[in-house]
Amino acid sequence: MNSVDMVAFIGGLDFNIFFRGLLSVLVGVVVMIGGTYLIIATNSGSRTGGLIAASALFGWMMLMGIVWTAYGIGWVGEAQSWELDEINTGELEFAEDPNVAELGVALGPQNDFFAGVQGEDADQLQVNAKSLAEENSDRLSGWEYLITSSSRRGDAQSAAEEFLIEEGVFETPTEYIPLQFGGFAYGGKPAGEAGDSLTERFVKKAESILVPWHGEELVAIQVQAVQPQPTLPGQAPPIPVVDENAPVVTAVVARVRGGPIPWIISGTRFVPLAFTIFNAILFAICVYLMHIRDRREMAIRAAAT
Repeated sequence: MNSVDMVAFIGGLDFNIFFRGLLSVLVGVVVMIGGTYLIIATNSGSRTGGLIAASALFGWMMLMGIVWTAYGIGWVGEAQSWELDEINTGELEFAEDPNVAELGVALGPQNDFFAGVQGEDADQLQVNAKSLAEENSDRLSGWEYLITSSSRRGDAQSAAEEFLIEEGVFETPTEYIPLQFGGFAYGGKPAGEAGDSLTERFVKKAESILVPWHGEELVAIQVQAVQPQPTLPGQAPPIPVVDENAPVVTAVVARVRGGPIPWIISGTRFVPLAFTIFNAILFAICVYLMHIRDRREMAIRAAAT
């Protein structure tokens, strides 16, 4: 390779994102770790300096791994997803899943559990519906009502609507409307919701910590077909109106946590946890080796005196 080709090659690296990132990391590793080692080695010797630098590196990565595991960030593993448990049309009390069937019995054949809920606006309706569900939790047989602003409901609803289209229940998302009081969750760990007080959030967080395992988590999303309305030329599409004569369709999805031990830790956090444990072991080995060297030097000094 002549000088012209070399210059062109080096100039090309400047526009390659991968090589720029790789070189930046390599330079950072050499400067930070190598520079630290050189400074320590001048005072404590090459071997002891290497152990000190390695212990600092592995200890720092262990702490970083703890943060990654706690918040599910950084080097994460398999993301959580949803799988279809079943789709029921009109007769939820006869669902295949016994837990879902109990929900159908509680809601009634006409889905009138929340028929008497009143409120000044949509937000107040959701608050009153949640209060009604909590007061009658024994009737719901372990199911928890999810308000429309719940992130848990929103995540599951997106997956449920995809399954409704895939299974051919509806052809397009414009053919149905998610019911206002049509979100319920069963199992899983308690999670804070919008509107919870500080005490409620603290209690749910404490329960989540004290119960380390994860049980089956189901979310039922209910939708209903809309009335066919023609769209007039030059005008905006009409506002969808629920067809009261259409049956209520319930899509039940189950959370897939992923990973080799999903009942303990999700696949998302398994990778950073393994990273944390690996670096913790290396940190312990380095610290133990330094401890052995210290004891050896203390024995030599004691024998010399």
